[in-house]
Amino acid sequence: MNAIELKAKWRRGEPSPGMWLSLTDITVAEMIRDVGLDWVAIDTEHTAIDLQSLQNLLIALGDTPTIARVPGGDPVHIKRVLDMGADGVIVPHITSAADARLAAAACKYPPLGIRGTGPRRPSRYGLDEKAYLAAANDSTIVVIMIETVGVVEDFDAVLAVEGLDACMIGAVDLSASMGLLPAFDDPRVIATIDRVAAKARAANMPLMSGRSPDADESSPFGWKNLLMQGLHIIPIASDQGLILAGAREMLALFRAEAANGVSLCHE
Repeated sequence: MNAIELKAKWRRGEPSPGMWLSLTDITVAEMIRDVGLDWVAIDTEHTAIDLQSLQNLLIALGDTPTIARVPGGDPVHIKRVLDMGADGVIVPHITSAADARLAAAACKYPPLGIRGTGPRRPSRYGLDEKAYLAAANDSTIVVIMIETVGVVEDFDAVLAVEGLDACMIGAVDLSASMGLLPAFDDPRVIATIDRVAAKARAANMPLMSGRSPDADESSPFGWKNLLMQGLHIIPIASDQGLILAGAREMLALFRAEAANGVSLCHE
C-alpha cells in the first residue's frame, strides 16, 4: 500500500492499524517493516531520535508508509523531514486553524504551499526528480494533532483547511490544556473528544488515535470505544510498549512457576 492508497482507505473510514516507533535501533524498524501494518509513525517529538537517526529508520522501513511526528510546525524542519523520505508528518501544538493552514502549507509545493524544492531520497537522489515533484502534493500525508482547547474551539475552521489528511487526538495534552492533567480519562475530556469526533465524521475527516488501545475494554481508550468514537486510525502498539509488556509478562510467568515449586535447575 502506498501513501495515496493509504489516504484513500482513511477517507473511506476503514480501520487502519499502525504502530509507534520511538527507539533508534534500525533492526527494530526492519523487523516491523514486514509485519503488515498499514503505516508506521516515528516519534521525533518526545524521543532522542535526531534527523540522521530518522533517515536511518526510514531506510530500514522500506516501502511501509511512514509518518514522522515532528517537534512542531517549523516549515524548515518539516521540509527536511520530507526531503529525507518520510511520507508525511504529524504536527503537534496546533492551537488554531491558522496553525493547521501553516502545517499543510509546509508540506505542499507551490502553488498549494510553501515547501521548498530539493527532495533527496524520495526522488531517488534526483533520478526521479520530476516524477516525485509532480506527485508529491497528492501523496504527502498531513496529520495535525487536536490536543488544545484553542484548536477544539476553532475546529469548524480547521475542518475547512485544504490539504489535511487526518486529525490525531492527543488526549493527554488535551486534558492538560483543559486544566485536568493527569486525568486524561476525565468525562469532560472524553465528551470533548466526542464532540470533535462527531464534527470530523460529518466532514469526512479521518481521525487517528494518539494512544494505543488500553487492554481494559471498560476504558474510554479501549479498542471498541476508540472505534465507536470514530478514531479508526489506530497505533496498535509501540516498540517500547511491546518490550515492556513482553518483559513484564515473562517475569510474571517466571514468578508464578517459581511459586508453584518448579525447579529452576536440572538435577
